[in-house]
Amino acid sequence: MTTKDAYQYFVLKAQEIAISKNWTPVNWEETFDTFPTKLNPRTVVHNWLGPGVCPKAVAKGFRCIFSNQGVWYLDHLHVPWEDTYNAEPLEGINNVSQQKLVLGGE
Repeated sequence: MTTKDAYQYFVLKAQEIAISKNWTPVNWEETFDTFPTKLNPRTVVHNWLGPGVCPKAVAKGFRCIFSNQGVWYLDHLHVPWEDTYNAEPLEGINNVSQQKLVLGGE
């Protein structure tokens, strides 16, 4: 088993356990980027590395949390406050039903 295989096995097993307890699995965007077809449809994709993942995730029916580290991480002190306030979680998502899959930002 490669490290990539082991990571996928771990994530999918953790999802299986969470769902068996009626919990909602929340995964970082790397899981969506790496093996989206294997994720449980109840998965919430946490878009944290930068913009662009939420539109792809909601287009496939996943819910998404937007927290773009480039503008919303408080340890990025070089980011002008205007950029922080102007970051739009729904950017690139024009379909109203897909917009409803964006749970918000953090």
